[in-house]
Amino acid sequence: MKTGASVSKAQLDFATLSTQRELTRAGFWSEGSRLLDSEVYWCWLPQITMPGALGFFVHQSDPLHSLLGYEEGHTYIPQWVLLHGPWQQRGSLRDVVRHEYGHAVAHYYPSLIQRSSRFTTTFGGRYFADCPSNGSERDFVSTYAATCPAEDFAETFKLFLRHSGSLPARFASSAIKRKWQFVTDLATIVESGGTKW
Repeated sequence: MKTGASVSKAQLDFATLSTQRELTRAGFWSEGSRLLDSEVYWCWLPQITMPGALGFFVHQSDPLHSLLGYEEGHTYIPQWVLLHGPWQQRGSLRDVVRHEYGHAVAHYYPSLIQRSSRFTTTFGGRYFADCPSNGSERDFVSTYAATCPAEDFAETFKLFLRHSGSLPARFASSAIKRKWQFVTDLATIVESGGTKW
């Protein structure tokens, strides 16, 4: 997106439909998928509880989220980001939607991610752990991925969709390869209708 851009509902709808096609190709979006229960909503007003968020997924509704109209199990993309000035770039809207669908997968398939020892081993901690994962910079697909296991998963998931499941050569570390394989195996299970490893 261009510098200082706001997001229109039409832009978000286009990015969401494009991402849902990618989810379909990857095996995450088909009849019987729990992701079909997850909506992506455009917010006319900026997000006040996370003023720098380009988008957010609600795992668990709290009183403030409820008051603001945010419901558990859905993604919200604000038209404006409070902490962004007109000189800052917002980045790819489709990447934001891809990332938030990663959080949606974690929400709708808790046995495969939130309560999974395989996830904990692969991503260096439980999904909701709020501490950075161990590892060097090259063990993560982005700087944001290194902040905690949930964001590591969502960032890896985003790239998995963007690259149609083919790991780019620049991500050569064994840690990233393990994370990529986790998402590949996850897609196979979800596509087959499974909910457990």
